[in-house]
Amino acid sequence: MDDDLRATRNVLSIHHVCPTVPEVFELDVVVQFNQGVFARIDDHVRRPSMIDMSDQQATKSPETGVIQRRRGIDPESLQPVQGQLYHLCGPGRAGKSMRCIAEHWVTHALAQGDVVHWVDGACRIDPSRFIPGLEVLGADVEACLARLYLSRGFTVHQLDRQIERLPHEMAITKAPLIVVDGLLAMHGDDAVSRLESRMLLRRHVRILRKLAEQHRTAVIAITGTLRSHQVDARLLRHLHRHAQNHLEGRWTGRQRRRRLLLHHPRTGRRGLWRPFEDMSQTRFRLTLRDINRWTENPSARALALRHQDE
Repeated sequence: MDDDLRATRNVLSIHHVCPTVPEVFELDVVVQFNQGVFARIDDHVRRPSMIDMSDQQATKSPETGVIQRRRGIDPESLQPVQGQLYHLCGPGRAGKSMRCIAEHWVTHALAQGDVVHWVDGACRIDPSRFIPGLEVLGADVEACLARLYLSRGFTVHQLDRQIERLPHEMAITKAPLIVVDGLLAMHGDDAVSRLESRMLLRRHVRILRKLAEQHRTAVIAITGTLRSHQVDARLLRHLHRHAQNHLEGRWTGRQRRRRLLLHHPRTGRRGLWRPFEDMSQTRFRLTLRDINRWTENPSARALALRHQDE
């Protein structure tokens, strides 16, 4: 019993709140780029999950304990899986609010040394948005951006051509992640009839699903919601039926406090999107030599009275 009390006294707990890492911000800079020739042949690695986010998890050691107190949703529980078509839908033009989630996954994939294909169907790609996230992860920015292959379609027929050649490019790069941003943005063109638009979308979904199953890659399609402007409900429902995974988002709060609230229907998870926020508290245990150690237990003894003449 005394040993337990002594061990309890010798442990000193200090609670320390870790500072938050700055979030990835957006830059209103337009970067023009051209298509280039690329080639990379390597062995395909199969993983249960597409992206390894172990660096975001708190490490535990015998001298340090970590208490997780995350207010937002866990990004690791939402990451894409190889062999699936992942549908991201949210507010904004062609799902603009959900683009930050795809950029977060692409940043981690590039930092791991993987190749990523990004098909821009909404004419809004900006490679400079990946730089802050790569710097936070400590990766080589120039080398990572060299592994990001971008293509942009200004019409629905150009987008169709880019999606059609993805299987041929995948045979060379073997990329584990493909992002198609604004898949339905070009389908609202007045020059394209609704019948042709539905036929093209069915063809796009068929190619993307076949690409995900054959090459074991994760395909992400970003679209708007039914409340968004210029979104055909029939096209959106068709994509929703054929996608194996879904992630829905909406804005909550006002002005500066506006945050993106996510809902994952498969797992039922809900929470705010705060990928780089670390609200964990760290508890440090000091060693015995850093504090005053009690050599013996306190005790009370009867003292004998002695007179001076004795």
